[in-house]
Amino acid sequence: MKHRLCLTILLGLATLIARAQQDLNVSPVFQGKIVPRGEMVDIRAKGRAISKYRLDYYHSIRFKSSEQQRAMVNELVEKDRKNAVGVEQKTKKDNQSLILALPQQGTQHKYLCYLTQQKGHTLVITLVYMEGKVASITELRKLIQ
Repeated sequence: MKHRLCLTILLGLATLIARAQQDLNVSPVFQGKIVPRGEMVDIRAKGRAISKYRLDYYHSIRFKSSEQQRAMVNELVEKDRKNAVGVEQKTKKDNQSLILALPQQGTQHKYLCYLTQQKGHTLVITLVYMEGKVASITELRKLIQ
């Protein structure tokens, strides 16, 4: 009986986490539909582990990208950019970063970070989705530096 209850709770939490990003155009990337999951480093955190950063949810993926994958991810990020309420873009040598402040839901602020790093002939892409009480991109930058 306890196992069924635990399983039900875990499935419920998984559903909530999946919903957190479902309204994003980049969702297929996080779901492993653009790059196979086995080729990605996938990190998720929530609760006390990230509360000191005033975040409630953190999900990042990192992968080595082909040109075709890069083009697809760029296109999806650009679609999300159109819905952003704030944008910060920086370029430094072969590294680019883009932070999008997405429309707020209730008290939850949402952010999507898109990072590209050229390492020789290899392109590494990192996508990060965050939710929490951090009210601006400037504040977020201070917390994650």
